[in-house]
Amino acid sequence: MPQPRSASVVQAQSVVQAQTVAVPEAQPDNEVRLVHKGVVTPENEAFLADLYLDEAESHPEPGWAGIDGRAEIERYVVQPGDTLWGVAFQFGLDIDTLRWSNPDLERNPDLLPEGGELIVLPVIGAYHTVAEGETLETIAAQYGVAEVDIINYPLNHLTVPYRLAVGAKLVIPNGRKEFNLPKPELDADYPLAWPLAGQLTQGYEENHQALDIGAPYGSQVYAAEAGTVIYTRWAQTGYGFTVIIDHGHNRQTRYSHLKGALVQPGALVERGQAIGEVGSTGSSTGPHVHFEVRENGALVNPLNYLK
Repeated sequence: MPQPRSASVVQAQSVVQAQTVAVPEAQPDNEVRLVHKGVVTPENEAFLADLYLDEAESHPEPGWAGIDGRAEIERYVVQPGDTLWGVAFQFGLDIDTLRWSNPDLERNPDLLPEGGELIVLPVIGAYHTVAEGETLETIAAQYGVAEVDIINYPLNHLTVPYRLAVGAKLVIPNGRKEFNLPKPELDADYPLAWPLAGQLTQGYEENHQALDIGAPYGSQVYAAEAGTVIYTRWAQTGYGFTVIIDHGHNRQTRYSHLKGALVQPGALVERGQAIGEVGSTGSSTGPHVHFEVRENGALVNPLNYLK
């Protein structure tokens, strides 16, 4: 069970005064207008202006009730034995919200310095530092939210004409973002393709019969060869979240320390198909994929199969 927050949690901002939200009168169905809240993908436009409420700027702020009633940004002092997963659970957040609010953790969630401070938002989302040339439109598109959600969030204190100062901090409620490396080549002339184009951080050795390939947390991991997914869950033997693919002819590949799977057991996958995302066990040397190749159940050196 998570421990209650102690004096190590301090308020980062003054208390925001509660505001009365007017309840609009019911409108006929043919007059109802919606705010578009689609998520940005490479295939579609972020948002369509004609779906916004024209009078959005004059609307009262929504309630934006924080998790567990919290309404402020807080700072948490890292205690001995803390992990990012445990701190996130304590505050009712996900680890991505903590990562995207604390730049040092963004690419390596294992870097939790004892005695250091973490920014903790009252809502799931991200804490963005405004860079030169950025606008509400570009920031909203980056995180896959509507501009009005950033404008209306009370802690942002934005007013017309919404000029953003470089270095200003903005809470992006429900904001999401990803990091991905270039997709590795399929290397069709070799038995297997690399599962991601990361950095080889540990090779195949007597006491480490696998390859560790480092990459930013959340980067996609790809199937080294076509086959059938036979395992997608957390392994209790130090592997963390693991995907196993059976390629036939008594060969399997294993991808461990993942953030999660993008496939389910029984799925047929192609060589180079995304199957998961780079994660961490919470106590590793950094986000990476632990990549194994097994022939007839025995561990073999993956470098003998890769370009």
